[in-house]
Amino acid sequence: MELPLFPLHTVLFPGRPLPLHVFEQRYRDMLRDCLESDRRFGVVAIRSGAEVGPGADLFEVGTIAEIERVEQLPGGGADIVTRGTQRFRIGELVPGTPYLRAQAEPIADSAPVMTDIDRARALRNRLITYLGALGAPDEMLARIPTAPAPLAWLAAATLQVEVHQQQQLLEVEDCGRRLDLTLGLLRREAGIVRHFGTVGALRPVVPGGTDLN
Repeated sequence: MELPLFPLHTVLFPGRPLPLHVFEQRYRDMLRDCLESDRRFGVVAIRSGAEVGPGADLFEVGTIAEIERVEQLPGGGADIVTRGTQRFRIGELVPGTPYLRAQAEPIADSAPVMTDIDRARALRNRLITYLGALGAPDEMLARIPTAPAPLAWLAAATLQVEVHQQQQLLEVEDCGRRLDLTLGLLRREAGIVRHFGTVGALRPVVPGGTDLN
């Protein structure tokens, strides 16, 4: 399939919301085309380079974003809310539009296995403790999923880690491996919080952060 591409200095995980402010003309054009089509585009993290202008070096794996809400702004820009659906791998770039467009191969998620249930339980317990230390309210903590796959994506989006570490979690094929890696990173982050204390409230919802909707 062909997908418009929106490069960002962040990683979008499946199931997570991503609000965006669209202001560059090429992305206004992309938004118009998406709304006239299937309301989907690909979010892909930037390995190096800037979000504005040409020449960014992109990671090969991204996540399909589906547009859920659009607020048109004076001057032609827009605020939109999207949600990650399925991972994809970038293939050949497709010319003919002012924004990036590429052939994309969807990546199927592996089905969780029985051993993932114990991993998910350990990760959920650690995540509840971690978010509680950052000031998350009890009603948010009660909505943390128990199923391995959505839990792993939520925990990955919550971690305060660099883009390349987020990307590593996105590219992992096996759900159990993703749960293990996320738990390890979460233990490290929890240790930093214990040692230095919290440095602020929960981070803004980019890309979904701790928003459990």
